[in-house]
Amino acid sequence: RKKKKIPSSHFLCGMAASLRCYSTRLVPRGTGGRSSVSGITATVFGCTGFLGRYVVNRFGRIGSQLVLPYRGDDLDTRHLKPMGDLGQLKFMEFKLLNEKDLARAVQYSDVVINLLGREHNTRNFDLDDVHLDGPRMIARAAREAGVQRLVHVSCLGADKKSPSQVLAAKAYGEEGVRAEFPTATIIRPAKIMGVEDRFLNRMAGLRKRAGFIPLPNNGDAAKRPVYVGDVAHGILQAAIDDNAAGKTYEFVGPKTMTVAELATFINHAIRIKDSTLPLPAFVTPYLLQVASLLEKSPWTPLLTQDDVVQWSTSDVLTRDSGRLEDLGVTPTPLDKFALSVLRRYRSYLTQEQALN
Repeated sequence: RKKKKIPSSHFLCGMAASLRCYSTRLVPRGTGGRSSVSGITATVFGCTGFLGRYVVNRFGRIGSQLVLPYRGDDLDTRHLKPMGDLGQLKFMEFKLLNEKDLARAVQYSDVVINLLGREHNTRNFDLDDVHLDGPRMIARAAREAGVQRLVHVSCLGADKKSPSQVLAAKAYGEEGVRAEFPTATIIRPAKIMGVEDRFLNRMAGLRKRAGFIPLPNNGDAAKRPVYVGDVAHGILQAAIDDNAAGKTYEFVGPKTMTVAELATFINHAIRIKDSTLPLPAFVTPYLLQVASLLEKSPWTPLLTQDDVVQWSTSDVLTRDSGRLEDLGVTPTPLDKFALSVLRRYRSYLTQEQALN
């Protein structure tokens, strides 16, 4: 009987697989650019979201290998493909609450980053699925796979007693992650601003569509919004800094502004009449009812219940948490990038005008 010849490539693949079982860490080499090898193999959950694309870009530009689990269509990931060198990005479909999918996503990684988040319930997942059960399962899968570092992104103001359902769910999620992976690094960013954000864009969108920006609690709440590029840089630094293991960091911008001041800044930036609607505290329950109706829209809601609660609540920092500066990142002022976000809301007559 004639024996079937096995191609030599099969032996090479088998040898590579066996070596991979013994070591999941690559040998760093190169000058540090995207065509180098950083020695990091990272899994990024939530890679297709607003913050995800910036984190993927930060890791890709230093030559990291990335496993990018995603839900939905392949078109949701195509903007990520140029962010890493050829063969450095591995896309895989997954289900959040499927233990086998999570184990497969983290089995070869040194670093796992969880960016998953949602502002309201959907027909597929509620807030507990996204902020509590999912992160806990990811942390368990990372621990069982022997992952060295886990970075979990929460939210500034996460508190079990918070009136915000999102902040309460985030607090329970942090507790679940730390129970499964004690050395996890927790990141609590303030409201994140960027081209694709749901903060500046939401306020400017309300001004253009509704004709005014509502100000819960008269707009007196103090906020410290942070630039998305700084948050992504801080996440990278937290992932590679061994001293960050087990710590909690709160990422905030360099300047404190009230919600009313932010609304006025947005109106001036888009060259439109300053039109705000201060609402006293007793009106907030009615505004929440309006927001709950808007959340049922099949499209991205113009306003959510979480927006109403957070726009009426000041940002409060804790003393024992770290800051961006502790990771070597200098926060970017709002006026440095605001125009790149808000220019689209200007009239064609004022497109080229400076911010001030």
